[in-house]
Amino acid sequence: MEVNNINIESLCMSHIIQKNPIVKANIDIRKQYLNLLEKYLRTGGWNRLKYVKAQMSLYENLLIEGELLNSDSIYKLEYYKHFILFDLLNILGFESKYIYSDKMKSVINTYTIDFPDMKNEKEIINKVMCCFRNYKKLNEIEEYFPMAEEVEYIESIYDNLIFKNKKVSNLMITANMSAGKSTFINALTGKYISLSQNMACTSKIHSIIGKPFNDGYIYKYDHDLTLMANKEELLNNNELNQSNKVIVSTYYDGNLGGKRIVINDSPGVNFSCNSQHKNITNKLIKSKKYNILVYLMNATQLGTNDEDEHLEFVRKNIGKKPVIFIINKIDTFNIEEENVMSAIKRQYEYIESKGFKNPIVCPVSSRAGYIAKISKYGKLSRVENRELYNYIDKFEQMKLMDYYNKHFPNIKIKDSKDENTQLLKTCGLSYLEKIIKVITEGGKSNGTNLC
Repeated sequence: MEVNNINIESLCMSHIIQKNPIVKANIDIRKQYLNLLEKYLRTGGWNRLKYVKAQMSLYENLLIEGELLNSDSIYKLEYYKHFILFDLLNILGFESKYIYSDKMKSVINTYTIDFPDMKNEKEIINKVMCCFRNYKKLNEIEEYFPMAEEVEYIESIYDNLIFKNKKVSNLMITANMSAGKSTFINALTGKYISLSQNMACTSKIHSIIGKPFNDGYIYKYDHDLTLMANKEELLNNNELNQSNKVIVSTYYDGNLGGKRIVINDSPGVNFSCNSQHKNITNKLIKSKKYNILVYLMNATQLGTNDEDEHLEFVRKNIGKKPVIFIINKIDTFNIEEENVMSAIKRQYEYIESKGFKNPIVCPVSSRAGYIAKISKYGKLSRVENRELYNYIDKFEQMKLMDYYNKHFPNIKIKDSKDENTQLLKTCGLSYLEKIIKVITEGGKSNGTNLC
């Protein structure tokens, strides 16, 4: 899919520039390197493309404006000549319409003038270009590049292109308001990329695209494209965006890491301030343009008229698509006063009573899962730290694992000596991620026989 000359598929690729030895060069060499990239992009007439501008903004930030210390590296620009070629193709998103154009031939001519010895290496250049026609042969060019750093760079490109060409599994999330969709998305990704107040006010479809490996960056396309989105950019909607889509790309931290999965978040169906939300979501459900429907439910608000109505609509329109029912906010149960397993059983029976045979029902605390994931990076506030230890204690006692072991005997999650990692298991998130992973890889969608 292409929007404003941006191939949305390109947004699934991780950044590779941080693996380029140019980041260790002295500042003058880095500036020369960047200037040459800008020169080649102007020569090809690609410098004004939105995707190219976003890429160059990141390159400039990392090579010039970032906190890189000036290096005492002795290498001259000539040392990085192959990396310039790789980066040029990377900045163009490895798009065939650019790589195999007459404009690229002009760029290569300019490149060989800037690096005269490359005229004797035209075979290498041709090999590189040909390998992008058949990316599976990309590793065949490694023999032409003796430096270990060059081979590593080629392998990063290869990983990106293999990932880009994998079959996509689309997850669509549907829910009534207050089910905790934003927290659920943050838990799956391990990033604070979704804010409930913003989601309630927009009728746009938010899509989160997974990346092959963790590059430390989050992309966002919302009229403008940034490949290094900060928290403010992620949580605010751009009023200039007249389309119905907002796209975010990040590495999924957890069992879904490195999986070619796109999470599509639809508007809440019972938002009283805008009936359009319900119509948009219902249309998406009927379209069946997804592989799995994830139906999120608030553990404390089951059996409402809104829930009954939406469940009935889903049952009539889902066809044979697998549905995963998430009983979210399971942490709100008082384990001293309530029998959690009995409560989950009632909720399971409620879903069955709506016509869903052998439903896949997953009790989860998205909040506990999110806190557990971000704790690995030492980003917790004092309040979050208290939450973390309360959750560790609470879910150790709740024993959700007994539920999963009974209903999903083939889904195995190893115990961990690390309390935070173990919390991902005890709060149900690791089980849910594994179930999603199994279904996207072709596993059975029958609840008790999931394999």
